[in-house]
Amino acid sequence: MKKDTVKNKDIVITGQYLGVVEEFLPDEQSTFVKEGEIFATKTGMISIDNKRKVEIETHQEKDRKTVKIGDIILGPIIFLRKYSVGLNFYTINGKIHFNSSYLGNVHVSQISNKYVEQVKDAFQLTDIVRAKVIDQNANEFTLSTVGKHLGVIHADCSICGTVLEKAGFNKLKCSLCGNIEKRKLADDYNSTKENLRF
Repeated sequence: MKKDTVKNKDIVITGQYLGVVEEFLPDEQSTFVKEGEIFATKTGMISIDNKRKVEIETHQEKDRKTVKIGDIILGPIIFLRKYSVGLNFYTINGKIHFNSSYLGNVHVSQISNKYVEQVKDAFQLTDIVRAKVIDQNANEFTLSTVGKHLGVIHADCSICGTVLEKAGFNKLKCSLCGNIEKRKLADDYNSTKENLRF
């Protein structure tokens, strides 16, 4: 008996046959593969993109509290290392997640499409950063700030704490003490719609 392959917008249930790996790319979050056949790991609606990736979306997807690859997060820098920085997630795709236990790292190679020699030339502690989730390994998320809309959206002077003003492509200046600092700035630095004081 031939099994029916699913189509876009079909409703499926957990364990249902979806198709074969020769026809679709399975989604790691919502499908599993057994002997070349793809099955659903949850109930929902089928979504097939232009690369033939099959994914199952649910009505909870809009209000989900979990992080997925491709999500845009917003949060403060909580630590600086030699080759990376750590962020706490305060918003996920524009939705506030107070007391979030999610943490992510931006490696120096994922800061900008231009060469960055030292992490401190792009970020400082307490900067508020917009980043994209590009990978997940267990509970650790890999983030990227490569792109015009990603990077620091709010920064305070490391000397006096005054909000820094944009003074060039990736330069900021303190209006109070005159201190000049470098950052990897998002194109909407200090003009974002998000509420930045938590």
